[in-house]
Amino acid sequence: MVEKQDLAGKKGKLSTPLLKLGWILMFVGTPLGSGIGAFPFLLAGKIFKKRERIEKDFLFFLINIFICASLISIINAERKLFVLGSVITLALVLYLVCLGAEYIVLRRDFLNKLIKIFILCSVLSSIYGLVIYFGGFEGGAKALFFTNPNDFGTVMIPAIIGTLACFTHTSGKKKLLLGISLFIILMGLLFSFSRGTWLGAIGGLLVYGIYYKKDRFQVVVLIVIMMVILSIYPPLSHRLSSIPDLSYSSNKTRIYIWEITRKMIKDHPLAGVGMGNYPLVYPEYNVGAGNMPNFYHAHNIFLQMWSECGIGALFAFTAIVFLTLVKGTKIAKYGDSFLKIVGVVSLSSFAGILIQNQVDCTVYSIHIGSFFFLLAGVIFYSEKLMPKLKKSFEPEFGNLNNDH
Repeated sequence: MVEKQDLAGKKGKLSTPLLKLGWILMFVGTPLGSGIGAFPFLLAGKIFKKRERIEKDFLFFLINIFICASLISIINAERKLFVLGSVITLALVLYLVCLGAEYIVLRRDFLNKLIKIFILCSVLSSIYGLVIYFGGFEGGAKALFFTNPNDFGTVMIPAIIGTLACFTHTSGKKKLLLGISLFIILMGLLFSFSRGTWLGAIGGLLVYGIYYKKDRFQVVVLIVIMMVILSIYPPLSHRLSSIPDLSYSSNKTRIYIWEITRKMIKDHPLAGVGMGNYPLVYPEYNVGAGNMPNFYHAHNIFLQMWSECGIGALFAFTAIVFLTLVKGTKIAKYGDSFLKIVGVVSLSSFAGILIQNQVDCTVYSIHIGSFFFLLAGVIFYSEKLMPKLKKSFEPEFGNLNNDH
C-alpha cells in the first residue's frame, strides 16, 4: 500500500511540470504557427496526474456527443481511416485543451505569464510575417510554421485583443512596450491580406468594447487606425473594397464552394461524407466547372461540420458555441477583476474567430485551431468557478476601477 502511494505521489509531482510545459508550448507555438508540440506533454501530464473522478458537466456531455456524432460519419466515408484519424485528433484537442483549460483558469499567476508569452510570440510572428511580405517572399504576412495568411490572421485576433487589454491596464515603461507590441501585431494582422481576419478582428474588438465600457475609446481609436491604414495603402484598400463586391473573384469562388457543399449536405444530411473526407469528395461535385480548382474545405465552419460529420455533430458543435457565448456574457458582467478581463478577452477573441470562420475554416487547422476550443474552455470554467475564484482574481493589470 505504501509503495502504491509513493508511486502515485511521484506521478503527481511529474504531472505538474509536464502540464506546465505543455501549456507554455501551446502559448508559444500557436502564434508562431503550430501548437501541436504541446499535445505530447499535455497528454503525458494528464496520464501521470493523480487519478480523480471526472466531473460530468454539460460541456463534458456535449463534447462526447460531438465526438460520437463525428465518428458516425465513418458510415459514408470514402476513406474510413481518415475519419478515425480526424476524430482521434479532435478528441485530443477537446479533452486536453477545452476540458483541460480548467488547469490554467485555476492558476492566476501562471495564466498571467502565459498571456505575456502569447503576446511576445505574436509580436515575433508579426515581425516575421511583415519581413516576408515586404521582402517579396510571400503575398501576405504569415507565421513561421505550417500556416497560411488566414491561419496567421486567426491567431492575431486574440493577440490584438489581449494586447489591447494589457495596454489599457498597465502604466509606465510597460505601457510603452505594449503600445509598440500592439502596433506591430496590428500591422501583421492587416498585412495578412485576410479579409475574414479583418472582419473578425473588428467584430471581436467591438464585443470587447461593449462588455468593457472603460476601454471603448481605445477600441474606437484602434479601429479607426485600422481603417486608415487599410484605406491609404493601395493593395490593402483594393482588398477592403472587394468585401461587398459579389463579382470579385474570391467572393464568387466562395459562393461556388458553398453551393457545392450544399449539394454534399443534400446527399448526406445525417452522417455527412466523413470527417476529413471533404477534399476527397469535392472533386465528384466539381464537375463541368471549367478551370475551377478543387478545394479542401467549405470556407464556413458550420457548413464544414454538417457536410463532413452530419447533423448530429453540427448540433453538438452549435450547442458548444452557443453555450460558450452565453457563459462569456455572464463573466463579462461579473464585477471588475482580472477574472473579468480574462473572460471578456476570451469572449471577444472567440467571437472574432467565429466571425472569421463564416468565410473560412481555420478552426479546422490542427496547428492553430485548438486555440479556438481553448478559449471556449477558459470561458466555460471561468464562469463555472466564478464564485470560488472571485477573491483570488483581484485586479492584476494596473488599477482597475469599477466599470461604469
